[in-house]
Amino acid sequence: MNILTQIFYSAKRILIDPKPIFIRLLSFLLIILILGTAFKDQFNVTSLEKVRVIYSNEDSGPLGEMFISSMTGAEDISSLAEFDPVFSLDEGREFLNKEEADAFIYIPEGFSSQGEADGSSKTVEVYLAKSSGVDTTVVRNVVDSLINGLNTVGVVATMSGNSQMDQVNSDTSLKEVPLTDSKSATAMGYYAIAMLLMYLMRGQEYGAAGMGEDYLGTLGDRLKLAPIKPFEQYLGKTIGLSLVTFLQGMVIILFTKYVYDVDWGNNLGVIVLIVFVFSLLTTTLGGLLTIILKDSVKADTLANIVTLISTFLIGGFIIIDFGAIAAISPSYYAKSAIFNVVYNDELGSAFVNIGQMLAITLLFAVISIVVSRRKRA
Repeated sequence: MNILTQIFYSAKRILIDPKPIFIRLLSFLLIILILGTAFKDQFNVTSLEKVRVIYSNEDSGPLGEMFISSMTGAEDISSLAEFDPVFSLDEGREFLNKEEADAFIYIPEGFSSQGEADGSSKTVEVYLAKSSGVDTTVVRNVVDSLINGLNTVGVVATMSGNSQMDQVNSDTSLKEVPLTDSKSATAMGYYAIAMLLMYLMRGQEYGAAGMGEDYLGTLGDRLKLAPIKPFEQYLGKTIGLSLVTFLQGMVIILFTKYVYDVDWGNNLGVIVLIVFVFSLLTTTLGGLLTIILKDSVKADTLANIVTLISTFLIGGFIIIDFGAIAAISPSYYAKSAIFNVVYNDELGSAFVNIGQMLAITLLFAVISIVVSRRKRA
């Protein structure tokens, strides 16, 4: 009961004054609109510049080599793309992760013998670099020009080079395979995710201020004598403050979905879970900063810096890949989870990211409780 009371009153104290929340929400929604509009061309093909396509042929039969030779030797195709070989599927995905190529065409082992037993079609796997800005029709036209005379009509495209992909097979021509309808990031969608995570990072403010009330000053001294256990107090306030951040995040998602026409994927329930867990993480982080610094104002200042750095490292302002360094950003795991749900349809990977966020949250919470008990003693 103590925990539920803490949850209720912690959330109520913030929601009772909606004006600051409304102003901040409006500001971020405007930022999403401005960035999504300003950088729209970076997510679309605006010229006939060549795209870099890497390929790997693991087929030991004749058709795989025939496909590659036709692709790299055709003059009309060479006007659209330049080709470079790689040695394996993993190497090709690594190139895409580092954004050193725009697309990866993979001929799987046994390609020549596919469909011989049951008459099914053959499959070429096509991977697109995440946020490369390459229109899928460019790569599609490259492959389309090769399949005449070959029963190679199943094509798969994703936004990331590090995910497993479901193969799409069809008995029709490639032109009827919905490759252009595959998930690819639009500028509005990309910045909706980036600004959503930046907004949720501001949940540190609630955590910093809330823990400041409970552990610092006169109120903190009174709470030391209160019958509520420190763990119940901490848990109730953290969940209550997180719910406030979570609800604001859902407003951004629903507004961008129905007003800006942002695609949040077909698993909105998982997106909701990601937003809630990340809200917990940011709230516990803000509380931890206050407990360690013993000053909620300093903690809030540091939280602002953490928010900006975290957003920058995940490419929230400009699209840039910091590689492994980005993993120090709390937003990295939330962004990976959302991208896995929205663009890759990889729920398994998304739940791994959620688990990572829960582990980080638990770590922050344990440190906060241990340090706060020492300060109370």
